[in-house]
Amino acid sequence: MTESPPQDQQRTISDSVLEQVEQSVIRAAQEAGAFVASRFGRILEISNKGDKPGKDLVTDVDIASQQLIAGIMAETCPDHMLLGEEDPPEEEPAAADWLWVVDPIDGTTNFVNSSLIFAVSVAALYRGVPVAAAMWIPWSNDDGYLLMHARRGHGTWISDSKMNVRPASDTGAPVAGAHSAVPRWFRRVFAIEKPLEGNLGEIRDGGSSCYEQFMVARGTMQYSITGFAYSWDFAAGSLLTKEAGGKVLRLGNKGRFEEFHGWGRNYANDSATYHRIRKWRGLVLSGAPETVDFIAANVKPEAHSLIYKIKSWFS
Repeated sequence: MTESPPQDQQRTISDSVLEQVEQSVIRAAQEAGAFVASRFGRILEISNKGDKPGKDLVTDVDIASQQLIAGIMAETCPDHMLLGEEDPPEEEPAAADWLWVVDPIDGTTNFVNSSLIFAVSVAALYRGVPVAAAMWIPWSNDDGYLLMHARRGHGTWISDSKMNVRPASDTGAPVAGAHSAVPRWFRRVFAIEKPLEGNLGEIRDGGSSCYEQFMVARGTMQYSITGFAYSWDFAAGSLLTKEAGGKVLRLGNKGRFEEFHGWGRNYANDSATYHRIRKWRGLVLSGAPETVDFIAANVKPEAHSLIYKIKSWFS
């Protein structure tokens, strides 16, 4: 089923309230990022969330980062609630109107292995739709990081520089030599039509969905195909990309890409809504609108059943 666009009730949020929320998520991402950076390359407490050794790692830094973000939310936005990657799996509270969807470290395996491709991602959703977001990544500048942020209708920014996605080519086809993020397994399960064959760009797969979306919103990558991943991997990145002039599509149940608007459809302040957003998985395509549309028109699953096979790989 195609996801509904943002509902009319989204328009009832005043810009002053939205700006306050944006400042709160900026502070949360910045302080959590600084904390994570302080532990980079240090001795970590590492465990597995699943039953596969070395897969789906979590560290004491992930947990402490989420707790730091939760504390800032409680201080600055006390009527909001948090849904984070490191929430105890048995907890399913009722969703609130305002829900922060948080990945305290996206790319934990990279972080554990002292790779700088990771991110801290914080998004504020209003009734399921991302309306404010901030993302922190390590960077080789004087500050040691970049912090990107956005609120609905006001663009995407790093400091006082407005971000724009990389302009599309005249045809929408990816540009040769320009960086693109595509999963390693993509060609095994998707047929690539002739206009796109051999024309995917300079492919990278960095191991962090949030980091890749940051690079798309910054204009460094021309597009990204990321997933199957969870809501916290896309909540901030989808808003950052859209506010930078981009377009975000999600692979639908019928095997075709369709526009992604968040989780606002049938939103209710109940535990079922919290459960739905927490368990959501998706494959997301983002970039300049013309680029995204060109790619979506020229890829299709080899067989419908493979969509479910792909999802099982990430379960």
